[in-house]
Amino acid sequence: MKLTLRRKLLVILLSVNAVLISAVYYANQLAFEKSFKEYLQNSSRAKLVTLLPTIRENFAQYGDQWMTRKYPHWTRLVGEYHGRTQTEIDDMIKRPRRGPPRHHRSENEASDDKAFSPERRMGREERPPRHMRGAQSRLVLKSASGELLKGRKDSRNTTLWVEVYENADNSGKLLGSIGLENGLEISNSLDSLFASRQQHWFLGIAIIAMIVSSLLAIPFSRFLVAPVLSLRAAAKKIAAGNYEPPFKSFSKDELGLLANDLNTLAKTLDENQHSRQQWIADISHELRTPIAVFKAELEGMIDGIIESDEAQLNSLYDEINRLTKLVDDLHQLSMSDRGSLSYNMADCDINEVIGHTFDSHLATLKNKHFEWQIVGEPQCILNCDEARLSQLFSNFMQNTLRYTDSSEAQPGQIRVVIEQSKDTVLIRWQDSSPGVEPELLPMLFDRLYRVDKARDRASGGSGLGLAICASIVQAHNGSIVATHSELGGISVDVTLPIIK
Repeated sequence: MKLTLRRKLLVILLSVNAVLISAVYYANQLAFEKSFKEYLQNSSRAKLVTLLPTIRENFAQYGDQWMTRKYPHWTRLVGEYHGRTQTEIDDMIKRPRRGPPRHHRSENEASDDKAFSPERRMGREERPPRHMRGAQSRLVLKSASGELLKGRKDSRNTTLWVEVYENADNSGKLLGSIGLENGLEISNSLDSLFASRQQHWFLGIAIIAMIVSSLLAIPFSRFLVAPVLSLRAAAKKIAAGNYEPPFKSFSKDELGLLANDLNTLAKTLDENQHSRQQWIADISHELRTPIAVFKAELEGMIDGIIESDEAQLNSLYDEINRLTKLVDDLHQLSMSDRGSLSYNMADCDINEVIGHTFDSHLATLKNKHFEWQIVGEPQCILNCDEARLSQLFSNFMQNTLRYTDSSEAQPGQIRVVIEQSKDTVLIRWQDSSPGVEPELLPMLFDRLYRVDKARDRASGGSGLGLAICASIVQAHNGSIVATHSELGGISVDVTLPIIK
């Protein structure tokens, strides 16, 4: 049989209920037995205390001789304890004793203790079963020195004792101790019967509680497993390619949180699917354009429509370079996504890397009439991949040269600011107009994205430069963000951590 989650949960619930009910049953049994014994002992002790004035009076009048057969005071005391009337007590004193005293009883204990027992008055049909009848509770007495004067010697361990002092306020001379045999145990047959019936009731209640809990555990386990089954069905739905959010509303517990996460997963997968489709469509479009141009020019040259001169070959060569650059960028991005790009980290000065970038583009900057400045720390050592950061700043430079307005009358502006704090280095690359609308700034780092007015394919951009920059910055555990520049164009802020 397959052990499903519902069956496991049902077994756990039944096991916990069984253990809990058993523990409550046994704890209740122990508590009842202890409390019932304490109740009986307090009740017996209270009855013994009522005998203390009579005992003191007997000691005062007759001394230690009042317990001998010469005086019937012990018999009267026993009758008083059992609640006999004076007439009944006198009848018991006058009643002749039958047979010799038993060998295990004290001399004067042959008084009518048994006659005073409550069981004697019970009819046979009212008496408890023989195995339920406890030992009779008889009065015993010991002297101040501890000598047993009345009672059996083998009953001392279960006897409830109350000390008898000369004065009523329990002061003065200790006269002795009055006790009750089996006073520390449940010895009375009626008390034993009551305790036994209570045990039976407790056991019956425990069995009923176990049955009820078992009946409730079955639908309860089904109720708990139902959301899990819904989540499983939703997961199968997502695995089949249906990315619509599977749950509109759910509980606020852990299963509800899991359902919300599943909705988020479905939404993310849906977005990734659309992004992947758009990505493929954009790549196809980007590759189709230079290939179409290249094919058209070659067909024209083959048909003799276009002359195969040096200018035309240079045009084809430019298209091939553009296509090669696009393929290289795509390859680099794919390797970055897979984590296959290698980074050789070493300490280098950011100022030197940025300065080398301007030196390598010096001729182009002068030809296009650009002015630039590098502001900030004279020396800023950072643990990084110098080649990748050179590629980062080179992409910034190409973007600026390609899209920033510049003329001899109004040169373009470039400002690089380097700010070093305790744990990070901020490199802010700013250029002059034109700028980008605020809602479009976060999209500049998307792959194959172009701002319509500032960027077009004719200018040579593939829309992958800033996406590659973002990949390089992320590989250095940094952050990159685009904002408006004080110079009127775009400001790209790169924050890199300082690893000590």
